[in-house]
Amino acid sequence: MAVAAFRKYFIPVWRSAPLLRICLPLIGGIILGNALLSIQYHWQYSLPVFIVISLLMSLLLYKRPLAASAGLLLCLLAIGAMMVQLHAIWQQPAFAGHHYTTGQTVVATLAEPAVPKEKSVKANAHISLLLPNGKLQQVKGEVLLYLAKDSIASQLQYGQQIVFNRPLQPIKNAGNPGGFNYQTYAARQGVFYQVFLKADQYNILPGNKGNAFQSSLFSMRQWVLQSIVRYIPNPIENGVAQALLIGYRGDLDKTLVEQYANTGVVHIIAISGMHLGMIYTLLLYLLRPLGQTQRMRFLRLLLTLGSMWLFTLLTGAAPSITRAAVMFSMVALGDFWQRGSNSINMLSAAAIALLLYDPFALWNVGFQLSFAAVLSIAIFYKPILACYNPGNKILLHIWQMMAVTIAAQILTLPLGIYHFHQFPVYFLLANLVAVPLSGAVLYALLVLLALSWWPLAAGFVGQLAGWGIAGLNACIIWVSQLPFTTIQQVQISIPMAVLLCCIIAGIGTWWLLKSSKGLLAAATSLALYMLLLAAQKWQTATQQQLIIYNIPQYSGIDIVQGNRSIFVGDTALTQPGFLQNFHLLPTRIRYQFQPWQYRLLTDSSNMSFVANGLRISILRQQLNYKQSAIHETDLLIVSGNVPGNPAKILPHIRCRQIVLDGSNSTYRIARWKSAADSLHLRLHSVAINGAFVVEQARL
Repeated sequence: MAVAAFRKYFIPVWRSAPLLRICLPLIGGIILGNALLSIQYHWQYSLPVFIVISLLMSLLLYKRPLAASAGLLLCLLAIGAMMVQLHAIWQQPAFAGHHYTTGQTVVATLAEPAVPKEKSVKANAHISLLLPNGKLQQVKGEVLLYLAKDSIASQLQYGQQIVFNRPLQPIKNAGNPGGFNYQTYAARQGVFYQVFLKADQYNILPGNKGNAFQSSLFSMRQWVLQSIVRYIPNPIENGVAQALLIGYRGDLDKTLVEQYANTGVVHIIAISGMHLGMIYTLLLYLLRPLGQTQRMRFLRLLLTLGSMWLFTLLTGAAPSITRAAVMFSMVALGDFWQRGSNSINMLSAAAIALLLYDPFALWNVGFQLSFAAVLSIAIFYKPILACYNPGNKILLHIWQMMAVTIAAQILTLPLGIYHFHQFPVYFLLANLVAVPLSGAVLYALLVLLALSWWPLAAGFVGQLAGWGIAGLNACIIWVSQLPFTTIQQVQISIPMAVLLCCIIAGIGTWWLLKSSKGLLAAATSLALYMLLLAAQKWQTATQQQLIIYNIPQYSGIDIVQGNRSIFVGDTALTQPGFLQNFHLLPTRIRYQFQPWQYRLLTDSSNMSFVANGLRISILRQQLNYKQSAIHETDLLIVSGNVPGNPAKILPHIRCRQIVLDGSNSTYRIARWKSAADSLHLRLHSVAINGAFVVEQARL
């Protein structure tokens, strides 16, 4: 039955989805272009010529299909590489980093309204002008502004300009193994600098340089957020409502987000195609009375497209919802022209549009998961649905929802494990509750906004929406507390993730097409996967590493032997919570070890010990300069802003390596570095150079 359903709904993809033939080489070109960015030779200048030659080759050799296809393939590869070059702002002559020197005056234009945080006010801004030697110089680039929290900074709006001459600080990665590479992420957004400004260190220029349409979007977004807070006063519930409706996650409870992730329904509070699908369905229902005349159908099309794209822009146009907007736009256009559409062809069109606009979206996790989920549904939903025929409509609706959930999970499985190192065991149960309930809440929130001019009615709808969100949260919390909710701390490499995809593809081919070659491919991929897994286990069992983490204001060290470690550090890092999950857990997942012994640091004494034959000394208190004894050690770790003059301390210590951990101030780091350089000693500062990771035998 599944085979019949597959053959009924899917003719050969390569012929039915011509845009897929464009999408795949374009993606290949983007990957190639990204790999070539590090090459100093200006290869990018030859790309336009290469594109023209490839296109001419394809046109002139049209009678030879193979040669013409090769020319078109090379052309698309070159276009993908060129798009990367055009979007790599750091490669452009006007990039601020090519012209900025410390001490120059900077004029920055806010790209968004300032957002109050716990200790500061944050905003993303464009670096518009530099003032070298009193002359204006136009530049490009982004900077993260962190302003001292006060009433003026909190009221800064999109398009306003500020001027300052505080030094721009390059955004750096913490360098903790397995941790989130924020530097690379920010660079792909065009952000390379950050600056912290007190109230007297910047001035606000008169006027506003913002775009009127963008400004109206921010105003509308702010009105939506304020309306939700007004009519759903509970902070946990209005935080979920804001995320559910327009994707604003600034007020979400962190523990609740973790519970949503552990149960496999985090897509509910990460604005996605599901939300836009509900909006599209509502629009079709509301606009049905317009009739079927050509003029009314055209008006319906304009209203549908306008409403969908307004909602998309209002939510911030994340890759997942933009993908959905492109696909639903194609569905709406196909309906207007009374033409059918192929889901994989539409998906390819959406990918092409997004990647031409921003090729670096290819590395966005939301982009990857969104496209993988829709592709998986397009391939597997109807065959799965055909496996069971319920006896009544209620069971049919439940089975349809289960089929969609299972289908979406198939191709997102390798990506989810690779990026998040976990698998939600009860994803099916959680989605059965969360999807319909969140849909009802979404519609209630739309009604709330429509009735916001009538406080009594809006308050009543807000109460209903709040109850719905409370019920949704209660269900998710209950599921998250079930035993074995998630399979956690799973580490796979890129080759292992690719092999998982090959296993899924092989099993899918065998199941849907009854091809024994698919089963053979799956078995071969599984054997290779198990081989890589065995190699990973052996590497874990034999590893001996010393890891000194880069954790601002804290000391944290893991001495690793096999799959266990001795943790030495501050008490706060031994407690479950953000510090441990963000700074320590990614490294422990990366190297597959768990701490089995803890040695806590105190401010009142130094510490010395031997681990695997390595002598380690942790300096937290000033040494007595008058003592003539020389302290010998292999590794000296300086922690907690040790008082005293480093130039007088170091002559009393004989060591092979000095490491300054994250608890040292910038001033103390500079003093220790100067003293170490004068004595020709090796020094590593985790705040400057990233985490210190070394095999103990090679220190």
